Amino acid sequence: MIPYNANNLVKTIRVEVEERQAFLDPGLTLASLADRCRTNRTYVSSALMELGGFFVYINSLRLTFAASWRKSHPGTTLEQVALASGFHCRQTYYNVRRQLEH
Repeated sequence: MIPYNANNLVKTIRVEVEERQAFLDPGLTLASLADRCRTNRTYVSSALMELGGFFVYINSLRLTFAASWRKSHPGTTLEQVALASGFHCRQTYYNVRRQLEH
């Protein structure tokens, strides 16, 4: 396990989530992200507060990806967009969009 350092952990999280696109995994959890970062979920949860918290951070990236993916794949259904963006289904996509873009 990597020792806890808030600045380094935020960088590690960004690499895993943004560069390696872990946010596209619909099964991504705080625990699985901690495993990817080789630390524990308490440290990851604390570091994520700087990024808005797990839910906001991950789902904001998914919504941004969904908008971009939809533009580059015209004619796809919202179900396809939602699944390609890391959401479990279209309804989850709608729920998250309503919560974050209200």
